Amino acid sequence: MHKLIPILLFCVFMVSCDNTGSNKARGTYIGGVIENPRGAYVVLSHNEHILDSVKLDDKNRFSFKYDSLCEGLYTFKHREYQRFYLYPNDSLLIHVNTIDFDESLKYSGIGAEKNNLLMKIYLEDEQVEKMLPEWFTLSPEAYLKKLDSVASAHQKFHKKHITTAKNVTIEFDQTLSANLIYDHHLWKEMYISSNLMAGNAEIQEQLPQEFLEHRNKIDHGNDLMRSHYSYYRFMNTYYNNVAYDAYKQVDSFDRANFTHAQAKLLAIKKYTNHETLRNKLLRRTAIDYLLHTTDVNKATELFTQFKKFSSSKADINQMAHILEQTIKIIPGKGIPDVQLVGLDNQTRTLHSIIKKPTVIYFWTYESTTHYREVHEKAEHLRIKYPEYDFIAINADDHFRKWRRIADLISTNKDMEYQLDNLPSAKSVLILDIPERTIIVDKNGIIKNANTAITDMGFEKAL
Repeated sequence: MHKLIPILLFCVFMVSCDNTGSNKARGTYIGGVIENPRGAYVVLSHNEHILDSVKLDDKNRFSFKYDSLCEGLYTFKHREYQRFYLYPNDSLLIHVNTIDFDESLKYSGIGAEKNNLLMKIYLEDEQVEKMLPEWFTLSPEAYLKKLDSVASAHQKFHKKHITTAKNVTIEFDQTLSANLIYDHHLWKEMYISSNLMAGNAEIQEQLPQEFLEHRNKIDHGNDLMRSHYSYYRFMNTYYNNVAYDAYKQVDSFDRANFTHAQAKLLAIKKYTNHETLRNKLLRRTAIDYLLHTTDVNKATELFTQFKKFSSSKADINQMAHILEQTIKIIPGKGIPDVQLVGLDNQTRTLHSIIKKPTVIYFWTYESTTHYREVHEKAEHLRIKYPEYDFIAINADDHFRKWRRIADLISTNKDMEYQLDNLPSAKSVLILDIPERTIIVDKNGIIKNANTAITDMGFEKAL
């Protein structure tokens, strides 16, 4: 995903963005330093509209200065995205190391307190999510007790902040509250999905009434919520579960099959009122299916349905391209022989390095979490399945940065490569997002081109 690094904020337009009245800022400053930059520019956006872009100086510093900015959520982008919250007249400094984005991110200056607070919540909730797979095996009642314990800690944290923090607006307090609430709702839906994926179709009948009370409060298209990361994740997971309700009498739960994708598109179209949010959810659903299917006819049918529902010409064009390329890399065909560059700076063809059954996984330094995860998974599988080679291919365009990161994270440097002709290779291999993994036999014939090495059921494909 053109990864969106989440601080799990709630996108709210608290005040009008005109230059009149008491909300007019006397001057707002955003600046900072980027260690190990991945490009020359930093882009600032608000409410999904680009405000400005500035070039890093020779010391990797950037700055934005405005006479008037509204209170609310802003996005700073340098390959990866970071969201932060501003009051008028804030003077916010951002320090980040792109190699370790989340843990390295620090705010200082006027406006730092609220953003460091939100970052703290994100990192703590990230620790909760690491425990969720174990909790998913609990009964619904026992799982609710775990979540209630987390919610109680959140409430105490929220209350303490409100009583000790300075200059807290009503709108920011609502942002903080929504951030905590929607993670809680998300974790409930994740519990249902996890059990359905594990084949426990009876879980929905076993849920106590209070488990689903949050569904009665869902706003399916509030303009103020559409860019809230927790809300988006919640909506996507929720629609997976709602889609299953439409076909559970005829099929088992499988997010990668046509029945599920079709039902999910219909549910999103029916219930999501906000156009931008609806398009994002439709796009996600279409990509999830097209990148996992080997049925050309079903893929074409789903694209036709997606095209009717989406109002985004850019998304429709992207899905058309993915469909076109999907047809070219179905199982039984040879994998395209793209040019690669190794860590030794030598050029090779993909066919020349395939010597035995091979798993080819892709990564980009735009997503720190993803490239670490796929390398760790590949190392685990390489030991478990020695009959396979595991080739890591980077899909970025900066050789020195790729080599530096690959040297740090790789335990099998002979199998680290970067695409040589990036635009051409990304097109033929359908690398619109980095999660694609391709499995080939010793002759380079595709066995599976629509999977991801991080999928729970990936080993079945081997």
